[in-house]
Amino acid sequence: MKHVSASILSLLLLCAGLPVRAEETPVSMAAELRFGMVNPKIDSEFGGDASPFKDVFGDSSAWLFGAELDYQFWRGFGSIGLFGSAAWGYVSGKGLQEDGTESSDDTTLSLVPLVVGPVYRFDWLAVRYGIPVVLAFKGGLGYTVWWIRDGVDDVTSYKDAEGNNRDGYGGTLGLHWGLSLHLLLDFFEPHTAKVFDNEMGVNNSYLFVEYSGDWTNDFGSDKSFDLSQNGVVFGLAFEM
Repeated sequence: MKHVSASILSLLLLCAGLPVRAEETPVSMAAELRFGMVNPKIDSEFGGDASPFKDVFGDSSAWLFGAELDYQFWRGFGSIGLFGSAAWGYVSGKGLQEDGTESSDDTTLSLVPLVVGPVYRFDWLAVRYGIPVVLAFKGGLGYTVWWIRDGVDDVTSYKDAEGNNRDGYGGTLGLHWGLSLHLLLDFFEPHTAKVFDNEMGVNNSYLFVEYSGDWTNDFGSDKSFDLSQNGVVFGLAFEM
């Protein structure tokens, strides 16, 4: 354990002693490519009396692939900006017949989460000391478009918690938050980073991991799918 602690301390001291790469072009935007998994809490709205999501999709989760664009309007002790993100994903399973038995037909639930809100990036350690770590905090308003397709690829219908037939498509409002850790790749290849900046205007490149959550149920409405979820997102980010 002492050897591990000494190695970590040595790395931080080495990072602190390295010169910080000068930015050849101003930074005002950031873009992210993102992927993760989502398991919506649809069954929670039935109070334990039914579990339609689990019955159809089992323990499957939907892979989501998306992108985010930030505009950084203030830079000082970190940066403050506005972000917008969009993603798409789906989960597939077997449909249910009216008697509750499993059908041979496939069915899919598709999700398109859209989010806008403020974001703060704490990059002071990277800018001031050359330590290649950036933290980001974000929150905002989300709207998830969803639809369900049956075995012949038509939008289907479903029964709500009261047993009424509802159209198999819609949208659900909610709130979103996220906390992410970014690893600055420029630290490992400063020459490549400088060329990338001079030729394409990309100042910084990152790998990141984010823990995020959504409270997406039309603010407690019993007429909407509960698409709330928490999960981990991975991705690649660029500052320009």
